[in-house]
Amino acid sequence: MLSLLNAIVPTKYAIELSIEPSKANFRGLLRADLALNKNQAHGNNELITTFSLHAEDIVVLSAKIGSQNLDISYDRTANTVNFHCGEGLEAVQENGVSEQLVLEYVGKLQLIKTFQDATRGVFKTNFMDAETGSSDNFVVATHSQPFFARRIFPCIDEINHKAYMQLSIKTLPRFEVVSNTQVESTADEEQSPENCTDATPPNAMKTVSFATTPLMTPALFGFVLGDLQCIESHVALPQGKLPIRILATQQVELAAFALDTVSEYLPALQEFFKCEYPLTKLDFALLPFLSDMAMENFGLITIRQDHLLLDPTMLADETVRAQVQQLTVHELVHQWMGNYISFDSWEHLWFNEAFATWCACEIMSAVSHQDHWSSPDYLQQLNGSLLVDASFGSRSIAATSKKEHITQTSDSLDPHNYTKGISILRSLQCVIGKENFESALQALCCDKSYHERSIKPSEIWSYFGQHLRSMNISNFMFSWTHSPGFPVLHVVSQSDKTVLKQSRFLTGNSDTAENVPFQIPLFTRLSDGSEDKQHVLMTDRTLTLPYNPLLFNSDVKGYYRVSYEDSESYDRLSNALVEGKLSELDLYGVFRDLEIFIGNEVYQKPEHLGGLFQLLHTIASKVDLSAHSKYYNGLSLGLSILQQVELSDVRFGSGAERSKLLGSIITPLFQQIEWPDSFETTKLSPYQALVMSQVLSAGKTLTEVQFLCGKYFKGVFQGPQKAIPYELLESILTVNSFCTSTLKQWKKHFELAKSSQGVVTHISGCSASDIQVTALETLGYCRDPQLVQKILNYVLTNFDSKGVEKALFGLSNNAKEPCGKEQIRDVLWSWYTLHFDEWARKSLTGDAAKCQSLRNTLLAISVVVFEMWQDMPEKVDIFSTAKQNQFSGELKVADIWTSVKRSQISKMTIYKAILGF
Repeated sequence: MLSLLNAIVPTKYAIELSIEPSKANFRGLLRADLALNKNQAHGNNELITTFSLHAEDIVVLSAKIGSQNLDISYDRTANTVNFHCGEGLEAVQENGVSEQLVLEYVGKLQLIKTFQDATRGVFKTNFMDAETGSSDNFVVATHSQPFFARRIFPCIDEINHKAYMQLSIKTLPRFEVVSNTQVESTADEEQSPENCTDATPPNAMKTVSFATTPLMTPALFGFVLGDLQCIESHVALPQGKLPIRILATQQVELAAFALDTVSEYLPALQEFFKCEYPLTKLDFALLPFLSDMAMENFGLITIRQDHLLLDPTMLADETVRAQVQQLTVHELVHQWMGNYISFDSWEHLWFNEAFATWCACEIMSAVSHQDHWSSPDYLQQLNGSLLVDASFGSRSIAATSKKEHITQTSDSLDPHNYTKGISILRSLQCVIGKENFESALQALCCDKSYHERSIKPSEIWSYFGQHLRSMNISNFMFSWTHSPGFPVLHVVSQSDKTVLKQSRFLTGNSDTAENVPFQIPLFTRLSDGSEDKQHVLMTDRTLTLPYNPLLFNSDVKGYYRVSYEDSESYDRLSNALVEGKLSELDLYGVFRDLEIFIGNEVYQKPEHLGGLFQLLHTIASKVDLSAHSKYYNGLSLGLSILQQVELSDVRFGSGAERSKLLGSIITPLFQQIEWPDSFETTKLSPYQALVMSQVLSAGKTLTEVQFLCGKYFKGVFQGPQKAIPYELLESILTVNSFCTSTLKQWKKHFELAKSSQGVVTHISGCSASDIQVTALETLGYCRDPQLVQKILNYVLTNFDSKGVEKALFGLSNNAKEPCGKEQIRDVLWSWYTLHFDEWARKSLTGDAAKCQSLRNTLLAISVVVFEMWQDMPEKVDIFSTAKQNQFSGELKVADIWTSVKRSQISKMTIYKAILGF
């Protein structure tokens, strides 16, 4: 690294560029102040004879320091230009080198035409003028991160090197020009005759000079110039009105929502950090092409234009608005964390990005009063991260962040580290308390010594520890960033105490896995609903608490799972549900972990299945959901687990458990839910709608459910407008199909699968194609032999239609239902084996693309059929092996069966648990 090896380093770069977009190159003049490198020891009267700067696609025309002309050589492999001064430079201890380094050079102006072209250094794009129709409009922009600043000017292009930068650009007078700082002056420049063209006559250039930047890394340097439109506003801050602008090549007015977002959240962020926004202006430049989608240049954020130029119809979607806000606020956060405070290695990029998203979500939650941490997006992201981290091969954040070769920023950012990092930061904030966390962060940001150099995240945690007088903060973060995976907390009640044990959670049992104890934040919910502030962290493998809590990991604030392994724990949870002492996320967290334990041969305990039934029965029979709507989130997840339990019983057992489940859970839930005649004026929350749909599907054998769905089925065809929410359509059609016994009824359902244009206005929140797909997927729940045969004939005659296997989904769920003298799965097996060879031959001869499509359909049908016979594997073993051999293994049908059998393990485990419950 030049920042470590060079005897002298630049402390300020003054850059003068001349850019004419019609040319392939640009010219540059660099004046750099030099100082002794503090990373090296220097002797008295030491003479410096050589030093280097990074430069790529740059030719240095001349170089001198004072009156000394420097010899120039290149190391193209290292992307450096080396300077040799025969007389030597006298090192001055306090003031550095007394004379400036002055370089004249030529750089490459890269042309970008497609999204596949990498945007590095200085790049240009021409585009059409909406009024004239000509394509001679230009935008020229920069992308410096991770180390493309060396394509713009010779520098030490390393993230741990900070310097001041001052830019002047000579370009066409019609161009708007923006950079990191505000414009200080604009002057017309006379162009030399040899550089003139018809398009650029003499006196057709201007020079725009910008103020000096704060200390920053070259990766944050940037400018944009060209035929740009602009919208602007001012944000009132304690230090004065801050001008903010958004610039784009076209239709910039479509970015008004983003501008409003900046105006709303920039003051909130300054208040959060208690540190003034470090610059005197802020620009967003929206570009046609940008490889990293967004780049947080200090004071000049660049974003690909399709992320923020959105018409009102798109912004009418609440999800789209939230995405725009999160992207915008994320980039604003970087102006403090990542820019003002920066990091000394790209291996810390996970923290830089995770912090920006965590902080954006925290600020947005505070301003909008909508908790992001309970949103479906975050919970889905969190669960996805836990699933990835549960594998034996998962590695720690620290291990996966160390990359030997980085060619672009994405190489250094592991997506899993990013999502896990967000959760860990949230957990840390909750452990030490919001006020304490913000107090320490604000003190850090106001300490200028952390701005004057690039730091490590560990220095932040050390500072937090000193500020809050707690050494546990550094240990906590080290534990979570250097240990692979995450723990499971085993909970057992013993009389008036609770015994806790921790171990690393793995999807499979492994005696060789590293099992270092984590620092687990317990987040213990006490019997009165408050949180235990005394027993905060568990740092050993075991811990005994002198009381019995309600639950651990309240509001799923910790990155771990909890296994309650005694009936008393579920009794307390049930009582707390009735009393309303659990939060929305408390209940969700319990069911989230049960979903993973049930069906897992390593972790499942008898208490898990019993606890599932007990909690669901309590909610159904003893909790008034109209008064405790907060439980819909967790309830929907609990019913999903119940559905898997029921499906296992259907496929492997006699179905005797279903009446028990219906009587204790589904029937009372159905009875306490208010079912309107029409949903035209009824607005349901997403989780409420999901629960209603689950109750209808699970209760398809109940007479009252069948009657209600029959009434709703008429509403699908007869209206009025928005009579049925799309969230309920699948369950309505499922129950209707299950009850269908005549060809006339079946054809009415089948018509929806062929065309839904006539009813699309009767269903809210979907398109006609959505309705058709749902109708097809629910078509096969019928059990009448004649109708089953109709479905099989439909699949047979439409075998070459993509997605036709969806018509069989219902038959799979009714596998053991009687169909004449046989079971449905027997009928389907006979049909499948009869036609398999014909399908196989069709899928192996002819046009390659068509053959691949047919093979996909055949394999999808095979999965549906094989899942019906998981309790009789020998039957499928013989068939699949024979067919894979017969067709030379091209169909890989035996491999498909192997995959299905793997999923059988958890389902059989569930069924065995049912038998033992």
